[in-house]
Amino acid sequence: MIGPSFLVVDKAPGLTSHDVVAMVRAVTGLRKVGHTGTLDPFARGVLPLALGAATRLVQFLDESEKVYDATIALGAATDTGDPTGRVIREVAVPPLDPERIRTVLEGFVGERLQRPPRFSAVKVQGRRLYEYARQGVVVEAQPRPIRIHGLALTEVRPDAIRVLLTCSRGTYARGLADEIAEALGTAGHLEALTRTRSGPFLLEHAISLSRLSELAAGTPDWERALRPHRGEERVPWLPREEVHAGLEPSCLRPVDALVGLPLLPVAHSVADVILRGGPLPAPPPGIRPGGRFLVVAADVAVAVAESRGGGRSLALWRASTE
Repeated sequence: MIGPSFLVVDKAPGLTSHDVVAMVRAVTGLRKVGHTGTLDPFARGVLPLALGAATRLVQFLDESEKVYDATIALGAATDTGDPTGRVIREVAVPPLDPERIRTVLEGFVGERLQRPPRFSAVKVQGRRLYEYARQGVVVEAQPRPIRIHGLALTEVRPDAIRVLLTCSRGTYARGLADEIAEALGTAGHLEALTRTRSGPFLLEHAISLSRLSELAAGTPDWERALRPHRGEERVPWLPREEVHAGLEPSCLRPVDALVGLPLLPVAHSVADVILRGGPLPAPPPGIRPGGRFLVVAADVAVAVAESRGGGRSLALWRASTE
């Protein structure tokens, strides 16, 4: 049986984040499966999932920095900012000089305000922006602070550029694409987007849907095995024990995912006391009141704790409570 852990899935384009959650929940039989942050349906790449009791650890993850491989199509802007939308503006593409493009990209690096796109899940007056947009109602959310850590040009085509975007959580690459295009003297939208990193979760950690299908049903045809069309016979799944055994090597333990928290190693005898609901030891040196840390025993997460000052610690999560 898979314990509390994180599974990074390489989401395929055309699926919602919830679609992937539903697939993993079905093949594992785990009641608690949740993603740590949505990825647009047209995009692919890193989608971290919390399995079982790890859903309670999502609040302690540090996913403040994300990395995207983004291709920006030039010449046309869409209402969604991606290839699924309707073209709303067309502007001729000027000759593209790589040095000028790099100069433009450098101007976006740093802290700035960004207004969430009309087709986004941000709520205004209790409703999500995409709900207003689908009804043709123009509603704008307040701009939000974001930080662009880096924008590296990786490819130039006559009608598109490709960039490696490193940014803070909450950044909308779709909104950034048209802003960059405008700065180049044209209009644009995202042609393709791959998330390669979300905090500690990397694309190299990710399991593809084809591999998930192989582990669950013995075939790489994930659409037939995991998402059959109406009326299509589902491929028989392997026993849950085999599925769990196959998935386990791809799962990240809490101690590997909570890398943003300082560690406090303790002996097994101390860990046993903590797991039975006993007191926690004093915080590690340098942790101020309100600071959080991870208690571990032999590289296994025992508890997430918070310093209360005066050498006191409060347990925010204990492995024994799951």
